[in-house]
Amino acid sequence: MEGLFLSVLNMSFTASYVIGIIALARLFLKNAPKSISYMLWAVAGFRLVVPFSFESVFSLIPFNPSPIPADIAMQTIPRVDSGIIAVDHAVSRLLPAAIPEASANPMQLWQTAGTYLWLAGVAVMLIYGVVSIILLNRRLRGSTHSEENIYETENLKTPFVLGFIRPKIYIPVGLCAEERNYIILHEQTHIKRFDHAVKLFAFLVLCVHWFNPLVWLAFLLMSVDMEMSCDERVLKELGSDIKKAYSTSLLSMATDHRLINGGPLAFGEGNIKGRINNILNFKKPAVRVIAVSVALAV
Repeated sequence: MEGLFLSVLNMSFTASYVIGIIALARLFLKNAPKSISYMLWAVAGFRLVVPFSFESVFSLIPFNPSPIPADIAMQTIPRVDSGIIAVDHAVSRLLPAAIPEASANPMQLWQTAGTYLWLAGVAVMLIYGVVSIILLNRRLRGSTHSEENIYETENLKTPFVLGFIRPKIYIPVGLCAEERNYIILHEQTHIKRFDHAVKLFAFLVLCVHWFNPLVWLAFLLMSVDMEMSCDERVLKELGSDIKKAYSTSLLSMATDHRLINGGPLAFGEGNIKGRINNILNFKKPAVRVIAVSVALAV
């Protein structure tokens, strides 16, 4: 298990650099379709779950992708080897050296304690996710089936998709016909793009790398890009003429005082202000903008 923990640490270290690059790239992709920045998060996801790397002369990663050696607990003077001298020196200085007369290497104790702490954190995150879904399902027992996979319920704070194999759409009761159409189309777009599966995968990755604040940042930014790219898909399908009405429907949902909200896996609609700004400023990007954005992403 200690070996698995070291592998997770190495993946998290490499992915932190990738997450930083993607967060920076999002600034240059501000005027590009949000689907491009949304897809970029797949690179971070790959680095967070795949323990090996592909060698390339074009790699932008300026360090060893496995900075923590597998035998670090047995080294007399434990050291990391990221390839970045300043980082290696700073981290290695904090690691305890072996004590000849001791029954166990202090680094072995550190590694064992870190492994159990990591496993405890993973368990807490998984339990939180499961319990939140169970509690949410209880609150939704009074929902009324409207049509197909659409359910209406009282006191709903935000519409959301719940479920993996047969996802259901939950919307508030009492929406006007125009608001209802926009919201249902938005949620159906999520399902068509398998965003509910992506969200589940991203949450499981977050459970494994719970100790890395940059992974939390990536989870939040990916969710923002997911929602905005879904909004843009709706606008492309219905036309830019609905921008004002669509924004109004989002604003009315944000200002209503309702109680039930989605959990980490039953994802709802957050960042209303940012989404409204993106909708009002949306226009079909020029071909050159798309070409430059795709080149930058690649």
